[in-house]
Amino acid sequence: MLINQSVAAAYDKPRSARVEVASERVIAFDHLRGLAILMVIITHCFTATGVLLEYPFSEHHWLISLMGGATAIFVFISGYFYERVYRRRLTGRELIRQRLLLLLPPYLFISLVLIACDLEPGVRGTVPVAGDPVQGLAVLLLTGATGPAMWYVPFILALLLFTPAFARFAVAPVRRQLAVLAVLLAISIVVPRHPNMLVANLLHFALYYAYGIFWAVHRERLEAEVRRPTVLLLLALLLAAAATLQYAIGLAGDPGALGPLLSARDIVVVRKLILIALLMGLLLRFCRQPIAPLCALADLSFGLFFVHQPVMLGLVRAARVFGYRGEAWGSALLLWALTVALSIAVLLLGRGLLGRRARVLLGA
Repeated sequence: MLINQSVAAAYDKPRSARVEVASERVIAFDHLRGLAILMVIITHCFTATGVLLEYPFSEHHWLISLMGGATAIFVFISGYFYERVYRRRLTGRELIRQRLLLLLPPYLFISLVLIACDLEPGVRGTVPVAGDPVQGLAVLLLTGATGPAMWYVPFILALLLFTPAFARFAVAPVRRQLAVLAVLLAISIVVPRHPNMLVANLLHFALYYAYGIFWAVHRERLEAEVRRPTVLLLLALLLAAAATLQYAIGLAGDPGALGPLLSARDIVVVRKLILIALLMGLLLRFCRQPIAPLCALADLSFGLFFVHQPVMLGLVRAARVFGYRGEAWGSALLLWALTVALSIAVLLLGRGLLGRRARVLLGA
């Protein structure tokens, strides 16, 4: 009840004050998107470099684990803007139709590029589906197994099928919302994410989508709290403690297998929730003015999501052809820098040459 009252009080402010608060929030989410896409790309670069150099990067290393929170951030952002922008404007069917028109063209184009160039099997050792080639293509496209991040598109579209349930969650009393979040937290811990298991990903990431909705509903109270210095310090300490505990426990088993509680992967779930709150607090407190590079990355983030995959895999293919051998960590960072730079160049070139069609083919 107190949270709802604080939200109502925020809208009783003069219009200029409300515009200023809204502007800070939009800037914070632009910065968050820019950071998240960099985190997505570097996570994939660690995986690709590990395969190239046969170096066993641990997913529970504090830096790799921290970067691995990017997918949860994007799901959180999707949930936030569903509540803030789409819930009152579009029905569930209209939202799915809009997202299909937005996501499917670049998804299909980049997937076909990856399949035609045989890039993904050359990096991750995936095995093409045997038998009927049409059936094999259909399986690859339905599961998103064509590229390192392509699984996200079928997942997010499937998640939108549950829009009616999320709409009811958005208007539920705060105690019921907290109870639902607690249940989703338990499910997310028990069911780990897996790039080729759609149902597992739905169960795992529903928590972060609901977290974004919850943040949007109670944004005034939450954002006032997370930007306080004492809260920021507490969140930073909790994040460090969770990362330390996660690394101390060590490697978990098969990412698709159900494991006992308090495995390293269980801690990841809580750590991602803390990371999102900490990043939001830091951005709202210290980055009230637009940071041009992050805003530019946010503007390109949709296209970077698609284009960085063939660019990165192509660079790894070239490194393998030329027999590249280098220090693992430095090589991963070099691959990251080259992938980001070349992907941006491809998107800008695509915009210049293709105009509006660049949005359809590249997401630019």
